Amino acid sequence: MTTLNDLAKIAQVNVSTISRYLSGELKVTPATEARIKDAIAQTNYQPNLLARGLRKGQTDSVAVLVPDIYQIGISGIIAGIDKRICSSSKTLMIMMTGNSRKRETEALLELCHRRIDGIIIVGKAFEGEESSQGIENLQSAGIPCVLVSRNFAESDIVEIAPDQENGAFQLTEHLIERGYRKIGLILGSRNHPGDVLKLAGYRKAVQKHGLIFTNDLVMEGHYSTENINRIVSKLLQEGVDAIFCATDTMAISALQFVQFSGLSVPGDIAIAGYGGGGWPDIPIPNLTTVDAHIKQLGTTAGSLLLDIIDGKDDFAMLNITPVHLKVGSTT
Repeated sequence: MTTLNDLAKIAQVNVSTISRYLSGELKVTPATEARIKDAIAQTNYQPNLLARGLRKGQTDSVAVLVPDIYQIGISGIIAGIDKRICSSSKTLMIMMTGNSRKRETEALLELCHRRIDGIIIVGKAFEGEESSQGIENLQSAGIPCVLVSRNFAESDIVEIAPDQENGAFQLTEHLIERGYRKIGLILGSRNHPGDVLKLAGYRKAVQKHGLIFTNDLVMEGHYSTENINRIVSKLLQEGVDAIFCATDTMAISALQFVQFSGLSVPGDIAIAGYGGGGWPDIPIPNLTTVDAHIKQLGTTAGSLLLDIIDGKDDFAMLNITPVHLKVGSTT
C-alpha cells in the first residue's frame, strides 16, 4: 500500500507538505502541485479518510435512521438526503429500525459510539415502549441532528416536515366535492404525530361539509399488506364509497385488493393515497394523492444537517413545508 512517505519521495517534497496539501490546509506552487498529482496517478494512492477525519475531529460520514426503507415515502426522502450528502465530501450510512423503538434507541447509541458527524432521523418508530434515551444520548454527545416528519412540533432539535393536516384536509375535501359521502381513513398508526395531524385534517373537512364524523371509519393499517386487505374488506362491509390511505404504499395495496375483489376504481369505490413520491412501474391507475415533495424534503434535511455541522444556526427549529393535491384517475 502506498504511503505518504512514498508520495513525498516521488513528488520531491517533504511528508508534511503533501499531508497538508491533501487535507486542503496548504496551497503549493503549480509546479509542486503537478508533481504531487503525478505521484498520486503513478501510485494510485488512496487516502485513509477515516484517519484523516479523526485527526480533525470528524469522520466525514453521516447517518440516516429510518423505520422502514420499503415505504415509498421514506425511500423518496432517503433519495433526497443521498443526493445532498453525496454532493458534499461526506458519505452516507443508512440504518433501519423496523419500527421498533428499542432498536431505534440501540441504533442511536451505536452511532454515538461511531463518532458520526451528524444524524438525520426520519419518521418515528411506533412499536414498543417509547423512550427518549436515544435522542438524549445524541444531545449529550453533541452530535448534530435533524428530524424529518417525526414530532411535528417545535423542540430543541431542528425538524422539517410537510403540512400533514392541510394535505389531509385538501384530499378529503376533494373526495367530498366529487360526491363521496362515506369516506374510510386508513392511518399507519394513531400514535404517530403525523397521522394525528392527518386525522385532524380529515375530520375538519368532513365536519366543514356537514357530514358526520365516525371513528368506525378510521382504522390503523400499520403499513402491512395483510392488515390493509383485512381493513379494506371491513370498510367495504361498512359501505364506504371512498378510502383515503395515509401513505401511497397502503393506497396501492388497497387498490389492488379492491380490483382483485372484482370492483372498479373509481366506478365502485375511490382510492386515494398520501406522499406523491412515485411507485414501482406496475399496471395500476394513476393514483390520486397528496404530493408532499418528499425528495425535496430529504434534500433540504441534508442541507440543514450540513449547515449545523458547519456551525450555522440561522434557521427555524420547525420547518413546515407546503403540500399540494395531485388528482389522478382513482377518484
